[in-house]
Amino acid sequence: MRKVLFTVALLLTACFVSAQVSVVKEAKSLKSKPEEAAKAIEPALTNPETANDPETWKLAGDFQKAIYDEENMKLYLPGGQADTTKLYNSLAKMYDFYLKCDEIEQAKVQSGELKKPKFRKKNADALKTLRLNLVNGGGDAYNKGDYADALKYFGLFVDVVNEPMFADDDELKTDTLNALYACYATLAANMLKDNQAVIKYGNIGKNHKEEGYRALMCLAETYGQKEGGDSAKWLEVIKEGTELFPKQEYFVGNIMDYYIQKGMVDEGLVQINKLLATSETPYYLYVKGILLYEKKQYDDAIATFNKIISNNGDLVAEAYSKIGDCYFFPAQIIVEENAKLAIDDPKYNENESKIKELYEKAKPYYEKAKELKPDNKALWGNYLLNIYWKLNRAEYDSLEKELGY
Repeated sequence: MRKVLFTVALLLTACFVSAQVSVVKEAKSLKSKPEEAAKAIEPALTNPETANDPETWKLAGDFQKAIYDEENMKLYLPGGQADTTKLYNSLAKMYDFYLKCDEIEQAKVQSGELKKPKFRKKNADALKTLRLNLVNGGGDAYNKGDYADALKYFGLFVDVVNEPMFADDDELKTDTLNALYACYATLAANMLKDNQAVIKYGNIGKNHKEEGYRALMCLAETYGQKEGGDSAKWLEVIKEGTELFPKQEYFVGNIMDYYIQKGMVDEGLVQINKLLATSETPYYLYVKGILLYEKKQYDDAIATFNKIISNNGDLVAEAYSKIGDCYFFPAQIIVEENAKLAIDDPKYNENESKIKELYEKAKPYYEKAKELKPDNKALWGNYLLNIYWKLNRAEYDSLEKELGY
């Protein structure tokens, strides 16, 4: 009885395998109709017998390439309307299937089942020829807001360089476009909050000389997250960004904020002076002025902010406001001291005179900031209100109305 059952089982298995082989044959017969052929071969991709045959995956890739070629041709025909979703999906599937074909074929070569690979060269040539079209797919998806597909296409463009079939292809490995499109893969991953992909592609993309700052910004954002972030890595990325892309204010601003928060103002001044030695931009001058202000070196800070004003470029209103701060905030220390003194204390009246003197000095700078940027009330609003309260109640009442208090 057992022997009979075992024989029946063998017969069923043989029939099943035969069925899968016929699926492949059917798909081959439909190669002139690639969409039908692609559907017909699908069961063979999951069956253990046919799925372990590199030819199965080669055929599946060929069908996807044929679908891609048909749609791609429409782009060049007068009035042709290509289905770009189908176009790029087929391209991605072709990549997946050819790479799977190579993986299985190489395993068989390693085991001795095959003497040499049959499909590698042809597959590699096809993948390399169509590689740039993955970029078109990535750009098309990104512009549509489909960041998952954008990541898929840009990621394939970058990842294929490390596939075994291209191990000896130095031209591909040194292609500067790898880092460029890794940047765009990083941007797509960042939009998806896919931290692993940001880190993977960001560390490749950061090496691009022009666009690498984008990858570093995404890395900094990922490492800087409150949950799951890494403060040490964040600082490392910010420092790297400052060194590689000193003209990008994002990195300079972040590193200077860090130095201020940690009380490392001297370190910040050393770094900003190095940057100023190469390019005296309004932003670098502004950062230096802030650092000097933090050190309470008000005269030096004022001189630095005056440089910005004399250049009459960016950050002029902000420079006027910060000069006002150099007088206003020292006055606040005296205000706090007076709050602890009796009104009849001689020191009280002496302090009041100092407060008014400092307020008089701050006033025109805040007023100039108001003139230049009337909508940016953070630069002048509450400061002028405090000053007018002390110096001129009529101006105080007028400004209070203007601010809507």
